[in-house]
Amino acid sequence: MKRTRHALALSAAIAVASAVLAPAASAASGPLAGTWTSIDTDGSNQTLTIVGSGAHVYSMSYFDDVASGACGGDPAMVKGPGYPDGDTLTMVGTLTCLPGGNVFRERLVLGYEYDAETDTLTDGSDVVWHRTG
Repeated sequence: MKRTRHALALSAAIAVASAVLAPAASAASGPLAGTWTSIDTDGSNQTLTIVGSGAHVYSMSYFDDVASGACGGDPAMVKGPGYPDGDTLTMVGTLTCLPGGNVFRERLVLGYEYDAETDTLTDGSDVVWHRTG
């Protein structure tokens, strides 16, 4: 009897884990989904994480390890939705300076152009982003 209950509990746990993990795995399945990196015009390292199917909107997170302009050299993060339109991806988000968490209340609009031939993104400053994952 104990084995039957244990087997049922284990089966239930696997079913729940599968239901929870399946959407997360498929969430990064869009053509632009993944991790992208670049070197900013000031020489800092940038990372862009894009998650979602790309059907209507992606979830995006941008990180710059030295935001020389907006954050006086401290790291910066922008999170928000990304809206695909053909080869264009437009992110709308809020900038947060780290580590203090100074949040700029104005929404930023960051644009990227996708080049399928080279599998790269180019931002509004002509910085080229390469997919790393």
